[in-house]
Amino acid sequence: MAYRTVLAAVSVACLISTAIATTAAAQEVAAPTIISLETLKWNPTPFPDITTAVIAGNPTASGMYAVLAKFGAGAKSAPHTHPDQRVVTVISGTYYFGEGTEFDESKLKPLKMGTAVIVPANAPHYSAAKDGETLIQEIGVGPTGTNIWPKAAAK
Repeated sequence: MAYRTVLAAVSVACLISTAIATTAAAQEVAAPTIISLETLKWNPTPFPDITTAVIAGNPTASGMYAVLAKFGAGAKSAPHTHPDQRVVTVISGTYYFGEGTEFDESKLKPLKMGTAVIVPANAPHYSAAKDGETLIQEIGVGPTGTNIWPKAAAK
């Protein structure tokens, strides 16, 4: 009987120490990552003078992602949609944002640095950088993509 009691106590102690070690190890795995603009790889988009760089995750895979989009002065995106909701934050410059399936410059709303806009999944929208270079951050949950509206063009 004493043997069984000792065996049970040792088993419980092993389970507890394993649980504590596993928890401690899990807490040590994650470390902050610092990403500077100088290290980013900028990629072309379907829109002239607009490039993007992935800063977290993978937009083509399942899970959260974050990208930066850089608009050259005067750049415009034609009306388009994305299959996921996006949270867009203006990092620098003035980002002009419009809703709908037709690019209408008179309906563009100027969004200043620090402003965020939540774009629902499949909501047609368009944008521009009328006053100079603009940098935005987009966060969403992939997989994602860009679907340009037929016959839509930035004028």
